[in-house]
Amino acid sequence: MHLNRGDNSMDPRTLRHILRIEGLIPFTGCAVLIGFIVTLWETGFALAEWGLFAVAVVAASLVHIDAHIWNDIMDFDIDRREKSRETGRDRPLVYGWATVGEYRTMSAVVAATAILLSAYLTLSRIFIPVLFLIGFSFDYGYNHPRIALGHHPFTEWYIFPWLVVGVTVTIVYAATGILSLLALILALMHGMTVTCFGVAMMRRDAPSDLAGGKVTSSVKYPLLPHSTMYGIVTMMVTVILIYPLTLILGSIWLAYLLALTTAAIAAVNTMLGARIDQLCTRALCSVFPGFEAQANRLMLQQVGASMVHAIALSAVMLVFGGIL
Repeated sequence: MHLNRGDNSMDPRTLRHILRIEGLIPFTGCAVLIGFIVTLWETGFALAEWGLFAVAVVAASLVHIDAHIWNDIMDFDIDRREKSRETGRDRPLVYGWATVGEYRTMSAVVAATAILLSAYLTLSRIFIPVLFLIGFSFDYGYNHPRIALGHHPFTEWYIFPWLVVGVTVTIVYAATGILSLLALILALMHGMTVTCFGVAMMRRDAPSDLAGGKVTSSVKYPLLPHSTMYGIVTMMVTVILIYPLTLILGSIWLAYLLALTTAAIAAVNTMLGARIDQLCTRALCSVFPGFEAQANRLMLQQVGASMVHAIALSAVMLVFGGIL
C-alpha cells in the first residue's frame, strides 16, 4: 500500500527499514563477533583496547547503514516493480514514508559521524583511514547511482565477502594495533558463506531487476544456477584456506575443524540455494505467482545458517584455540 504523508516529517518506519537487520547482523554483526574472538586470540582480554574496539564497531556499522541508504536511492525505480508483499520488505521511498532528499541528508549525517569516529581512531591507529577508505569505496562503488556496480553482473560475488573482511580486520586492528591475518582468513570464510545469501537475494530479485533494467548476474545469465555455483565455490575456497590457517594457528587439526565447520554450513546454503535456483528456472518457464515468497523463505534460512556459522567458528576458536 502506497501512503502519502500528510506533513513534512519522515515516517518512523523508515529508520527500521534503513537498519535492515536481516543484512546488518549476518554481515557486520557476525564480523564483529569474529573480530572479538580474533582480538582475544591475538592479545588476550587484558591487553586489548576495548574502547577503540567499540568505536570501530560503531563506525563500521554506520558505513554499512549508509550503504543501505544509497542502495534504496539507487534502486528507487526498480523497487516500484518488486513484490514487497511476497517478500515482506518495506520500501519507504516507494511508499512515500521518506523522500530522496531526506535519505541524502541522513547519509550525510551518518557518513560524517563515521568519518569523525575514524579520525578519532587514527590518533591511535595510523592505518585506520586506509581501512575506512576501502569501506567507503565498497559502499559508494556498489550503491551510488553514478557508479552502481550493483547493477552489473557478478559484483556481488567479489564485493560482498570483502565487506565482512573489511569490518573484521578494522575492528581487530583498532583493538590490538595488529593487521591480523587470522582476522582476514576467518572473515573471508564467513564472508563467502554469508554471500551465499546475497547471491540468492539477487536471484530472487531477478524478475523486478529485469523489469527495471538492472543487469545483474541473474538477469544477464538467467539459466545459470548462481546460488548453487557460489555455494560450491565457497566450499572449494575453504579447502584452499586450510594451509594458511595451519601456518597461522600452528595446528592443522584446528585448521581442519574450522574448515569443516565452514564447509558444512556452505553445504547447507548450497542446498538451499539449489532450491532457489530451481524456483527461478520454474518462474522462467511458467507463471509462478508465489516464486518470490518461496525464494524469500529459503533465503532467510540461508541467513540463519550463516549466523550459525559465525557462532560456530567463534565457539571452535574459544574452546580449541587456546583462548579459554
